[in-house]
Amino acid sequence: MPQLMLLLERDKYIHWNRCHESSQVVSDIFWTHPDSMKSLNAFNIVLLMDSTYKTNKYRLSLFEIVGVTSTGLTFSAVFILMSSERPLCSSDQ
Repeated sequence: MPQLMLLLERDKYIHWNRCHESSQVVSDIFWTHPDSMKSLNAFNIVLLMDSTYKTNKYRLSLFEIVGVTSTGLTFSAVFILMSSERPLCSSDQ
């Protein structure tokens, strides 16, 4: 994980992670390339979202968002490895 974070920083990826409340163990990580965000802002009409469940070594779900350009080409927009699909914050209302 430290190597991944180092590479994301070095290559100027947009990234975010969340740790378990009781430890420093990463439970979720989001990353995207800045050029992917530019493409996503330009072509945000058709987005394909898919999630694979528990198929990797760490049994984490991989959620991917793919965009489609006006000429029909696809581009990877966002990747998220997540331990669960719980919300980021809870509302006490």
